[in-house]
Amino acid sequence: MMWRTHALLGVSALWLLAPVPGALTPGNVGPLCALAAFGALLPDLDAEESKVKSLGIMGIRPFMPVARTAFRTFGHRGLLHSPLGLLMFAAVCAGVGLVWGALPGAVLWLGYASHLAGDACTRSGIPSWPNRSGRRIHLLPVRFRLVTGSLAEDALLPLLALPVALLLLSFLPS
Repeated sequence: MMWRTHALLGVSALWLLAPVPGALTPGNVGPLCALAAFGALLPDLDAEESKVKSLGIMGIRPFMPVARTAFRTFGHRGLLHSPLGLLMFAAVCAGVGLVWGALPGAVLWLGYASHLAGDACTRSGIPSWPNRSGRRIHLLPVRFRLVTGSLAEDALLPLLALPVALLLLSFLPS
């Protein structure tokens, strides 16, 4: 899936926190959306070309060395796209939780998990790491699996934008 689809999936995952009292508020929903979208881009650190790899501040791209190492070591849709990668990222999110609180850590993890769920809906799926058997994890039957960058993925964008818009609109002051 393309970065924009992953970002919308990540922000849409915030709906899972809506039933938790006080988790989403008018004051934090914007930053949490940004954090969820960022978390949703992180698994693509292992891609040769990715949006998260190119993020930078004042010409500095802090994710470039990590991205190069991950790509050379695992290739795209390797460890970072696997359930084991998600479990390892949970440890990173626990550290974030210790520094900034449980909610930011949980939101980062939800974004990351949404990325894997999205890629598991594509034809190539995600690896069941360790990938000795070559088996892949798919969440959809064969005929419904998406091709990255296809018209089907483009058609999915408005459907993903709707829950994001509803989430943001639900926190506008009345």
